[in-house]
Amino acid sequence: MIDCLRRGLARDGAPRRLEETVRLCERIMEGRAFVPAEPRTGFWGFLSDVFRFSWASVALPQAGALLLAALICAGARDAACAPSCSPLFVLAAVPAVFRGQYCRTSELEAATRASGPQIILAKLILTGAASLLCMTAVLAMQARLPGGLPPVGRVILYWLVPYLACMTVMLALIRQRRSDGMALCAAAALASCLFWRGLSRLWPALYEASAVGLWVAGVLVFSGFFAKEILFIVKANKEGKMYGIVH
Repeated sequence: MIDCLRRGLARDGAPRRLEETVRLCERIMEGRAFVPAEPRTGFWGFLSDVFRFSWASVALPQAGALLLAALICAGARDAACAPSCSPLFVLAAVPAVFRGQYCRTSELEAATRASGPQIILAKLILTGAASLLCMTAVLAMQARLPGGLPPVGRVILYWLVPYLACMTVMLALIRQRRSDGMALCAAAALASCLFWRGLSRLWPALYEASAVGLWVAGVLVFSGFFAKEILFIVKANKEGKMYGIVH
């Protein structure tokens, strides 16, 4: 079999091409070879490529979360269900964000021309945009329910606080490069759903107008943590540093 392989390589001119490749590498190292500059792909072009490659892993789980959140909110018929539903959209983002870990391709992603931070940013933008669209759709559905809703600003706060908290946990797990990050992120999202649902039963005053200040403070705190992590990703991208889950 080895002899057949050698004859096949010799017939196809593999040794000759190998020698040409070696000589070209030598000229490149000596600075005598002309290597045409390849056009760099901009971030938005790269984002479009990521979307074409992974749109199913982004859209389908988000659609499932949208259906489940709509059913929960329709059954609850109050704004207190919003905090227990918004972590579902973080849970739906787990397959897309942690795909490299699940498929064991993190090292391959890190070796591509697109850096690890760029890949994470692209996935966050796509999953975040899908989540916001789905939450807006549920909010519009809630507004049509009998009895309507409290002021829209309050309901938006109810959606944002748990969502930002779960997204901050997700970024922290990605940054730590934990091998069990995907499972921990999913568990944190599910635990957040149960926590906020229990809190709505035990502390209904949390959803009254007098408690708006607490929700505003929560948005500011978790927005600060989330923005700090995003800035860290951007800085890592500019400096060419590694970011993400690499084993």
